[in-house]
Amino acid sequence: MRVMVVLSESGGAYQEFGSALQSKVSTQHSLHVVPVGDSVQHADLVIAVGMKAANAFASSAVPVLNVFVPRAGFETLQRAPSHVYSVIYMDQPMGRQLALISAVLPEVTDIGVLYSARSAELESLGKLSSARRFTLHEQLVDQKHPLAKALSDLLVESEVLFVLPDPAVYSSDTIRNILLETYRKKVPMIGLSPSYVRAGALCAVYSTPQQIAQQAAEAIGQFADSGKLSASEYPREFEVLVNTQVARSLGLVIKDAEQLREEIRRKQ
Repeated sequence: MRVMVVLSESGGAYQEFGSALQSKVSTQHSLHVVPVGDSVQHADLVIAVGMKAANAFASSAVPVLNVFVPRAGFETLQRAPSHVYSVIYMDQPMGRQLALISAVLPEVTDIGVLYSARSAELESLGKLSSARRFTLHEQLVDQKHPLAKALSDLLVESEVLFVLPDPAVYSSDTIRNILLETYRKKVPMIGLSPSYVRAGALCAVYSTPQQIAQQAAEAIGQFADSGKLSASEYPREFEVLVNTQVARSLGLVIKDAEQLREEIRRKQ
């Protein structure tokens, strides 16, 4: 079977994924890593890595497994009715995110979220929060509710700020000010990725390129055996990263990353 791995960008996590996948896929399959824009006419399966590649193959005649794409972004793609595809989302499932909050901050009950539009993630978070006896405080950010005022109001009633994948709220232009305000109000932020933790979030749960590559390799094996792609899914394996300096500054004593990871496995 001929598999083409199409990278949205060269280098970084995309390249790490491509290299890891090459080492994990059975040698009985032919696997080639190419940049978006290259021809894949003779491929039996395309692995589209990132949103640019996902967009390029949204109407492909060749079956496509999409990886490194957020659920919200993937759901906006316009696909042909005959398009055969699946996806391993970049996001973590909301149940796992709530398990992280519970493990890191076991006394917390009030979770704050900022959003620019209703989303599947926000709806899922609302349902799961209620089931797990959290109180979810939602604050819209728009022209009538500027970010600074929305955040200030939200932090009054929230014990933790949980970041949703919403680029209209969280961007390179806003994240520093959001972190400074949460730090000033002594409200920890739960981020989406290691970059959030390095910037000043308390912690995040995330999946590595190697973990996603292992899951993709298993999907390739299944496709080779059955001719069918598995249903769309979230990452199965994950890691936890903690900013211990932020924890100390906020006066928090929390478990280490490995302890948190094992606790999340039990709770999610």
